[in-house]
Amino acid sequence: MSLKTIRKQKGFSQRYMANRLNIGVSTYNQYENNNRKIPINIAEAIAKILNVTVGDIFLPTWFTIRE
Repeated sequence: MSLKTIRKQKGFSQRYMANRLNIGVSTYNQYENNNRKIPINIAEAIAKILNVTVGDIFLPTWFTIRE
């Protein structure tokens, strides 16, 4: 399932997610639309906020997360 789909199912806006992550809305939008690689610490924080595992959102997409 995509990050966007899970976020919407939880009823969260991109602004809410960006605020929780301490990043800009445009940065979050780029993560969600696969226009920017997501650092592993941000991926883990996103998963925690959404109450899912990192694998539920990001795997097996090898190019989404960077160490």
